[in-house]
Amino acid sequence: MANKNKPSTLLHLYTSGVLLISLMLGGCYEEQRVIKPFVPTGNRVVLIEEFTGKGCTNCPKGSRELENLLTQFPNNLVAISLHAGFFANPQFLPIGIYDLRTEEGEFLIEYLSQPAGYPSGVVNRTPVNGDMQISLNQWASAITSAIQTPPAIDISIVRTYDVQSRQLVVTVSGIGKEELSGEIRLSIMLTESGIIDAQDDFEAGGIVDDYVHKHVLRDMMTPVTGAPILSSITTGQTFSETYTKTLDAGWDADKMEIIAFVSLINGSDFPVLQAASVHLVE
Repeated sequence: MANKNKPSTLLHLYTSGVLLISLMLGGCYEEQRVIKPFVPTGNRVVLIEEFTGKGCTNCPKGSRELENLLTQFPNNLVAISLHAGFFANPQFLPIGIYDLRTEEGEFLIEYLSQPAGYPSGVVNRTPVNGDMQISLNQWASAITSAIQTPPAIDISIVRTYDVQSRQLVVTVSGIGKEELSGEIRLSIMLTESGIIDAQDDFEAGGIVDDYVHKHVLRDMMTPVTGAPILSSITTGQTFSETYTKTLDAGWDADKMEIIAFVSLINGSDFPVLQAASVHLVE
């Protein structure tokens, strides 16, 4: 009897083995599925304001993530790096040559709330789960969510720059895409990339003397909280605002960007409706 059942037993073991291998391969295949990244189809442009400082050892991690996000959303994201607060103050952390702080940056770190930790950033000046300042691992999802909302206002930037006088003239024009009630403000920021100076970088092992700082806020052409331009807007209504500024002699105009955005002010809420950016020099 034992000999008669042996082939059946072997067949059962063989069948079970094949099934097990198939399940294992199937499981591995599921784990290795490639998830395609979200690709925006609309014209919404989102603003991210990153708070940083040369003495912040974890901040370069955020700056690298910022570059990844700008690569992922090349037409739908603009970025500003604000050197502000304790980690940017050379009195407490004397690192490198330049003081990259601005009066506007020092105001905005309070206006947009102090970061609970670093890296930290603000997306479209809109809280996420009650927090205006959000951590690096929340940036991508907040940006992806914001991109999917059509802009209530579209804006564009036209600029002229005189190399000799270093005079910059910026005109921001816009059109309402839906009706809005409430004060609408325009903000224009000037940023510079390619600034070589020291930075504390934990992932690089400490102080990096030739660190490349990008998207650094240099100045604003409007008041820090924005210039009031409209008390409401209707679909198809247009506006145009022009500002002039003479650039500081120490800034490299070839590496600068003009960033403009419009916000809707409603008490303590001031979400960004739409942003735009252009290189200062073509």
